Amino acid sequence: MSASPGFSRHYLWVLAIPLLVVSLWSEWLDYFSLWYDSIVYNHGYLVLAGTLYLLYVRRDALRQLTINGSPLAIVLLAGASFALLLSQAADIRVFRLLLTPILILLWGWSIWGRDFLKVAGGPIMLLVFAAPVWDDFSPILQHITVFFNNIFLQLADIEATINEFLITLEVGAFLVEGGCSGVRYLMVALFLGAFYGQLYYRSFAAKAMLIIAAGLFSLLANWIRVFGIIAAGHYTNMETSLVEDHELFGWVIFIIFTLLPVFFISSRLEGDSRGSPEKNGSKEPSSQPTAKHTSTLWPIGASLLIIWPALVPIALEAKTEKVAQAWNPELVEGGSDWRGPLKHANVWQPEFSRPDIDLSGVYVSEDLKQVQLQITGYRNQNQNKELIFYKNQLFDSSDWRLVSTAKRDLGDAYLLSPNRINETVIQNRQDRSQVIVWSWYDVGGFLTDSKLEAKVAGALKKITGDSRGALWALAGRCEVSQSSGCEQQRQAFTRFLDSTLQ
Repeated sequence: MSASPGFSRHYLWVLAIPLLVVSLWSEWLDYFSLWYDSIVYNHGYLVLAGTLYLLYVRRDALRQLTINGSPLAIVLLAGASFALLLSQAADIRVFRLLLTPILILLWGWSIWGRDFLKVAGGPIMLLVFAAPVWDDFSPILQHITVFFNNIFLQLADIEATINEFLITLEVGAFLVEGGCSGVRYLMVALFLGAFYGQLYYRSFAAKAMLIIAAGLFSLLANWIRVFGIIAAGHYTNMETSLVEDHELFGWVIFIIFTLLPVFFISSRLEGDSRGSPEKNGSKEPSSQPTAKHTSTLWPIGASLLIIWPALVPIALEAKTEKVAQAWNPELVEGGSDWRGPLKHANVWQPEFSRPDIDLSGVYVSEDLKQVQLQITGYRNQNQNKELIFYKNQLFDSSDWRLVSTAKRDLGDAYLLSPNRINETVIQNRQDRSQVIVWSWYDVGGFLTDSKLEAKVAGALKKITGDSRGALWALAGRCEVSQSSGCEQQRQAFTRFLDSTLQ
């Protein structure tokens, strides 16, 4: 079954936009949320506008494409869509947003072949400049900024003491924070260089040279910006408003030391590499006789692969809710030599964000040893209510400080704990008392001591309709006045496990 040129050039393009919007709806929402909430990424609206404009400029070349399915692309698309499903289930935003332009490229390549990549590949990949990966470069850019500012200060004969990111002068101190790393200016400069190259250049070398030049000039502009702020503070005895409010100053420096030089370089690079906006980056599509895979099954198959990650959670919603409501973990009853649980006696408490389940009880042995059992978790893990989440911590750092962490092997004697657990010793900041905590994770019945395993298992369980997850822990006080330290409490934990969790 082959497709007529009319079908591929008209109906497919009419359906493409709503398909890509609906299939990746949660990813688009996260992109917009990122651009709105983060000052580092609020240039993302500009990136999206640039992408859409380039695709509009190349609309004639896109309309000329005819179905020429690619077996390799369809295999890669299947893998990428499964990776997206796992990333959605585990709620790993950075992977989901990075996969978005890749999925769109693989979807188009699966339908129209390599011609789609030639026409639309460059514009679509501009979205990478608005994905949440660039702030990971902030620490190294901070170090580079401090290094060059040390050189500038020496050249200007300004005495300064530098301790990592803290630059101390006689008149005051300047902290080169993450916002001073220049990552914002770097992202904008790289995007503008790539956008200009996609719009006007035919040569890949010219595009690459312009992007590299834009990146280097943006770094230089940031070094000069930071030095200008420090110098202004030095010469005005910290009385200039530039020390506190330098947003506008930064963009003025960016225009002078990045945009103007890049504009000059771009005119030098043009030459034969410049082409008309209508044809640049889009060679004439392959002629129809060379197409081997023209069946309408190619767009149908590719479209199903890109939309199914969004449909799976909807299909499993009823099962997930049923499993969640049926899950009601309870504190175990004390064994023969343990009395409890005593519900209102707490040794320690984890710091979790809005848990659905928060059970705690203390058990007392015949020889008056105490063990707290804690079960904290979620019936249905979703965004901001996840077992493995940056806001979920084993202890509140404002009340406790970490003394030590270790892994401890328990063997396979216990049904409700894994073979190995996490051992954490913490100290109360007020009374200096110490507490030892043995902890592990229960993800839909899968027991582990590893956060990574819990995250992966949670994703795999979620796509089967089971989104449960909980932290299990034992806690007890250490006798810090004795040489044995926490050893007696470890023995109490083992006795408790032998008596109650076998």
